[in-house]
Amino acid sequence: ISSLYTHPWMRQRKYTRSIIRPRQRKKQSYKVIECGNEIIGLFSSDRTEKELREKLTAKGYTEEQIEDTVEFLKNYGYIDDKRYALHFISDAINLKKWGKIRIRTELLRKGIDRETVEFSLEDAFSEIEDDRVFSIMEKRFSDSDFGNMKERTRIFNFFMRRGFTPDEIKGAMNKMSAFRDIDTDSEVTR
Repeated sequence: ISSLYTHPWMRQRKYTRSIIRPRQRKKQSYKVIECGNEIIGLFSSDRTEKELREKLTAKGYTEEQIEDTVEFLKNYGYIDDKRYALHFISDAINLKKWGKIRIRTELLRKGIDRETVEFSLEDAFSEIEDDRVFSIMEKRFSDSDFGNMKERTRIFNFFMRRGFTPDEIKGAMNKMSAFRDIDTDSEVTR
């Protein structure tokens, strides 16, 4: 009887080692199964199909073995580009504070197809408020002088590198300037 084990990147599912072993009635080559076992061992986090193919190619497997292994791992849920895209977007929004443009670029670079990227982005950003730039600006640049053009350019470039659109950045800057004007007016009247 094979023992159950859980992979850190698939916390919800448990797989048995017998799933990965070759079966007598199906004529899968031993090399394909060995390839699948090796890749499963390499997963410390989710991987895209493109990353998996690159790893297998670097290990010296043939194109047929790679194709069979990718299909095998997809069937058992080890590879899922949609799941990967959603997790990546969530981390990029919450931890890295990236904007839509930067996230889209990174996902496309990782080999996820454009349709999946666009669907995942729309799904993730439909639940997020539009004031993300303003809240980051408020925390990070609260002491900055928005009247100084050099300072405004520095802040603008910071948000552009994070993948926010120019309209979002300008709107947040205007809102921040107006917010500061209200604060200075209330201090003067005291």
